Amino acid sequence: MLAYALELKQAGIIRHIGLSSHNPEVALAAVESGHIEVLMFSVNPCYDLQPASEDVEDLWRDEAYAAMDPQRQKLYEVCQAKGVGITVMKAFGGGDLLDASLSPAGKALTANQCIHYALTRPAVSCVLAGAHSVEQLRQSAAYEDAGEADRDYAAALASFPNISWKGHCMYCSHCAPCPKKLDVASITKFLNLAVAQGQVPETVREHYGVLEHHAGECVACGACEKRCPFEVSIIENMKRAKAIFGV
Repeated sequence: MLAYALELKQAGIIRHIGLSSHNPEVALAAVESGHIEVLMFSVNPCYDLQPASEDVEDLWRDEAYAAMDPQRQKLYEVCQAKGVGITVMKAFGGGDLLDASLSPAGKALTANQCIHYALTRPAVSCVLAGAHSVEQLRQSAAYEDAGEADRDYAAALASFPNISWKGHCMYCSHCAPCPKKLDVASITKFLNLAVAQGQVPETVREHYGVLEHHAGECVACGACEKRCPFEVSIIENMKRAKAIFGV
């Protein structure tokens, strides 16, 4: 299939190649091949905890919802590092995340929270929101006019009774404001991208370099850690970022 697509691209019949997948291992292999430019992938707070296994028993083990699946995290970070855009499907988990009785988390999220969660993942470009009715479509479109409080998913995720993101940065910016004006969420994202690659990609170095303030300016006051709903070791992350990026 790929050979045929590449043949069509070389002939000028098509100009771009993309892939749709629900499996992080398959998607990661495609992204690392260097042949695709866009990935349609299922992204939401509960899917992000599921292992790549397609065994139903594996998907519903309690342990499967204990922490962020490392394959999915790596997928998002590699996509960002390689410039492969992600278009999101299943942002609402087929509607299950909007209903507390159906959500694996044991608590409902709003459409705004689900959309905002997806849009704040590395490399995500847009959310393809499904709808059964015009009213549901209006609810999704209302995200564009929603305020920060309506979009905020951090408090909801931190209070989920069945699953936990403890220790994992969700790039939600609840750690702000920093007295030294560090953009902690962006610094952490670039740190994670570098760690995922095992090196510092030039694009990541450039993006980090143009930040107004860098990790080396952190004074370890701890104000950010007191505000983080996920108990992330932010001070340690800033130390690691300074060591990796040099400033």
